[in-house]
Parts: sequence; structure tokens; C-alpha cells
Amino acid sequence: MSKSKLSDRRPWRRKESFRRYTENVIKAASPAWRRCLRAFSIWLEKDRGMELSSITVRIASARRFVEALPGKGGVRSLKPLNVIVIEDFFVAFSKENGRGAQRSMQAALGLFLRFAAVRNWVKRDLAESVPKLRSYGMSSVPRGLSDAAVRTLVVGSATSSTRNHAIVLLLATYGVRRGQICSLRLEDIDWHNRILTFRPHKCGKSIMHGLTAPVARQLALYLQHERPDVEDRALFLRMREPYLPLGPAMVTSVVRTEMRRAGLECKPLGPHALRHAFAMRLLRGGQSLKSIADLLGHRSLGSVSLYAKVDHPRLLAVAADWPEVTS
Repeated sequence: MSKSKLSDRRPWRRKESFRRYTENVIKAASPAWRRCLRAFSIWLEKDRGMELSSITVRIASARRFVEALPGKGGVRSLKPLNVIVIEDFFVAFSKENGRGAQRSMQAALGLFLRFAAVRNWVKRDLAESVPKLRSYGMSSVPRGLSDAAVRTLVVGSATSSTRNHAIVLLLATYGVRRGQICSLRLEDIDWHNRILTFRPHKCGKSIMHGLTAPVARQLALYLQHERPDVEDRALFLRMREPYLPLGPAMVTSVVRTEMRRAGLECKPLGPHALRHAFAMRLLRGGQSLKSIADLLGHRSLGSVSLYAKVDHPRLLAVAADWPEVTS
């Protein structure tokens, strides 16, 4: 199952692939916006010094924004742009997407409006009108799928492509982040010792899991029959040229598609619901927060302390022993 030479020795291949992908995104836009998006892409690279991998994400977000604007499209549609239009778009987008997608769109909007201001297409202070996202620690309760819903999702995805089923199976079995799915490489699978290594993410630590039989079988099917035969060592690749490694947004798209096919109605739809389900399954099984933190790849217990909020039996036990306050 080994591949040929490492593509890392030829970084120009990866750069060319990202350029081709960005150009494909631009070509897929309505004709009226292609010239504008292409100029935005050049500005991000030349003036802002942005990495090509990040430019692809910003262009995709900017395309979604401009194509939602009223009018026939093109620079003329930017002239009447105002705060209300921007806020209305962002509110509508946020209702359909999770926190990560919202932050990505927020960054793309800010950059696109600054670019448009440099070209004198919009007012210079319009970039400041992009809504700010605020978050508060411990303000929410983790929302995960039930065990029955996870089983439904896994079984349903078995009728999809071997790649998509493998992604769902990995997320459900190990509770890893979508970024860790993206960063998996061929050498991270130790077939001889039956060990799967997930690389650190978000300042966390690497995790080594036992390679379960169902996961091993599905990965083998994907590698033998569906993965493109290219030099890139990333495990999961796009199925069309250029065969780029899957990005986080694509992993989210895969999971959302499979959730909808399975008839699941949880919100938000996406990989993180499987991570929460994994953590809560461990909690119900009697695992300590320290063990859960280790299995999720967190360095600090504070990162998993929010799961104590859904451990109702233990919270009730604490409440029963809490001294009554008398006036």
C-alpha cells in the first residue's frame, strides 16, 4: 500500500495544485464575477503574502458572498453595498453554518472588502462593518449524536464511497477533529502493529489509537480501490484532478452529506457532533475527565471540563451533598 516518491520533495507540485484548484473555483463562479475574484486572488498572494492553501478557502468564501449580492454581478454590484446588506448576508450564512465556517467567512469578507476599497469599488470603512463573533467560555452545552444516531450514520455511509465511509468511521471510532483527518498520512498507519497515529492539532498532542478491525478493513478498501495513484502522501485526497489533500471544509461537507442521507436532524451538522458523541460515550462509560482529555488529544483538563455539564448523575450527586444555605 506504499506509494512512490514523497511529494514533499517537490513542493512546486503542491503549489501548482492549489493554483489549479483556486482557478477551478473562479471558473465555477458566474462570468460577471470571475475577473473580480481572480484579481482578489492575486492581491491576496502578492500584496498580503497569503499562503496558496489559505487563498483557496478565501476565494471560495468570497465567491459565495458576491454571488449572493443583488444585481447582475461584477464591480457595479459592489457600488451600492452597505452595512445592512453585509449584516443580512452574514446572519443568513450563520444560521446555516457552524462556528468554524462563520469565522472563515468573517475573515474572507474583511479581506475582500479591504481589497475592494483599495480598488475604490466600495467605501474604505466598509470592512469594519463585518459582524464580530464573540464567544464565552463554558457558555454552551456540548451537542453530540446519540449512540443510535451514530450507528445509523455509520451504517448509512457504508453505501457511499469507500473514502467517505472511512472518514465517517474514523470520526465515530476515535472522536478526532476534522483537521486531524486531513493531516493523516500514509505512514501514520502502522499495519504491522495495528496502530493509527493522529497528529497534534490546535496545540494539542498526538494520539495513538489501536487500529480496529472495521477501520483497518475500510482503509484497506479505500487504498486498494479508490485512492488516486499519486505521489502525495496525504491519506485522503479529492477524487478529481488536481488530486489535492482534503481540507477541513471538504471533511465537513462529506459528513454533512452523509448525515442528511441518514435522515439525521441534529444541529449543527458536521464532524464535531461525532467528537462530542465520542466524549459523552466515554463519560457515560465511567471514564475520568483526565482519560477523556488524553483520548481527545487535549493537554489541559480545562478543555474537557464542559463535559461535566452533561454528566447529570454526578451533578445530582454533588447537589445532594451540597450544604443548604440558610438566611
